[in-house]
Amino acid sequence: MSFVQKRLFRMFATMLVMILCFPLYYLGLFGSVEGPLNPERIGDSLAGMGVTKTHSLVFFLSFLIIAVTWNWIYNIVSLILGHRLTCNKKDEEGKACGARVERRKAVQKKTGQKVTEYVCANGHKRPDAHFHPVQKGRFSHTLWLIALTFCVVVFFLS
Repeated sequence: MSFVQKRLFRMFATMLVMILCFPLYYLGLFGSVEGPLNPERIGDSLAGMGVTKTHSLVFFLSFLIIAVTWNWIYNIVSLILGHRLTCNKKDEEGKACGARVERRKAVQKKTGQKVTEYVCANGHKRPDAHFHPVQKGRFSHTLWLIALTFCVVVFFLS
């Protein structure tokens, strides 16, 4: 992508955000114009429905906990179920095979005990495999920081 293309894309993105924000401004979301989305009106209507500070704090705290731990839970479940695993067998050049593996229970010939072995699509049988965990990206980190900010606002500033 050239410099001019990047600048055009960024200008287009800025214009799109501006187009989305104008209606929100005139509906009162930012607090400077009277409208149905004015924060004071939203607060009054929520209070009228019986929503308290505790309800808001529990909601945002639950959202924060989910936003922080979703990938840990996903990774633990994936590891238990044997997903996101690849073969560790190294070739002559030192590169790992990298094919997807399937977890199987096998009986060890010497001891007769059941052991776990990983079999890849290329036929390699190994006692271990490499797990590829899911990591949070920019969006996920932004989400939990926003939830944390709302928790702080509700707890300390309201």
